[in-house]
Amino acid sequence: MAAADPLALPAVPPPAPATHPRRDAVLAITFFLALALSGLGALRAPTQGTLALENRVLAPWPAPALTRQFASDFERAFADRFGARAALLRLHHLALIDAFHVSPAPNVLLGTEDWLYFLGEDGKSLDRHYRGTASVTDAEIAAVVAELSRRQRFLAGLGIPYVVMVVPEKSTIYPEHLPAWVSKSPAPSPFDRLVEAIRANGTVPFVDLRAPLRAAKSRGQVYYAGDSHWNLQGAAVGYDALMHEIQHALPPGRVQEIAPAAMPPYVAGTDFYWGDLARQIGLPTHFREPDYAPFAKVMADTTSRCARRIDPGADEGFEFYACDKPGLPRAVMYRDSMAIPLIPLLSENFSRVVYVGSRRLDPALILREKPDIVIEEMVERSLLAPAALPMPEPAR
Repeated sequence: MAAADPLALPAVPPPAPATHPRRDAVLAITFFLALALSGLGALRAPTQGTLALENRVLAPWPAPALTRQFASDFERAFADRFGARAALLRLHHLALIDAFHVSPAPNVLLGTEDWLYFLGEDGKSLDRHYRGTASVTDAEIAAVVAELSRRQRFLAGLGIPYVVMVVPEKSTIYPEHLPAWVSKSPAPSPFDRLVEAIRANGTVPFVDLRAPLRAAKSRGQVYYAGDSHWNLQGAAVGYDALMHEIQHALPPGRVQEIAPAAMPPYVAGTDFYWGDLARQIGLPTHFREPDYAPFAKVMADTTSRCARRIDPGADEGFEFYACDKPGLPRAVMYRDSMAIPLIPLLSENFSRVVYVGSRRLDPALILREKPDIVIEEMVERSLLAPAALPMPEPAR
């Protein structure tokens, strides 16, 4: 066998087939048309002003100007509007989830069996409250207890009872659907430490829902799989515990009977739900789940409820409800989105209740409303918020 000549030139490739120029032309034209149609799609007037997949408003078109800022603003506006954007994003997200089991959203964690977990607004909630890899200091816990005690003293000076309720995160109640690599810290969680500190303080009535919710989940699902919130069945557990604490906090006979939390009927094959986390990763129908207690049916059935919303919705962050049954107390409730399914349930027990979407207790509102009780509800990942947003000094 002849040795290969190291100085020999490589073989000349065969001539390109006759179809080569035509193929390239077709590909180039197709690529150009795809770009052109995508660009033209951005010029269409949007049917809505929000991006459902990202849960945010469209970036506005900037006013023409010869500046760098105009270029970056134009790029953002164009990127929010180019043709087939939503379809391409869904395809991309589907590939990430099904092929690589990677979440397209940085603050959504893919669990097992199509369960999704919210990692918090800063993406560190699970690390902070479950895994223990992001520390919460004793000083931070003490500051929360001090602020809650300060609020309790202010209200007690007015003769108003105060009740605090923390709603557990889904990972606290359903850790079994977390990925296998997520391990719980053996140390007490911030929630454990807060409860212990509140009990040691002894001045703030506190509702700990962890045991009731864990017991209830053996009877039915109490959190949505694809949402960051509990469902109506979970909210009903919280409602029952909260109302019994309110009944105990108010003078005897002030709440003689707790309004029942009627569960709407579930129709198999009809009642479905896709949650905020499923929408956030851009695949709501991919994570569709049965809605065993449809909250929409509760809101639609106004004839069976006494309480009615009495404000026009003009005051953002406030909702006012009234029920004309004689002898009912008045309330103010500071709340977050976890309390949404609580609103129609709680409102049946008060002649007037104001729901406030804030973490900062406002003395002026309390003095104006003169409630018989003040309730504060917060989700577990927000349990440090009271210290970060202290109550202003009351006017003298």
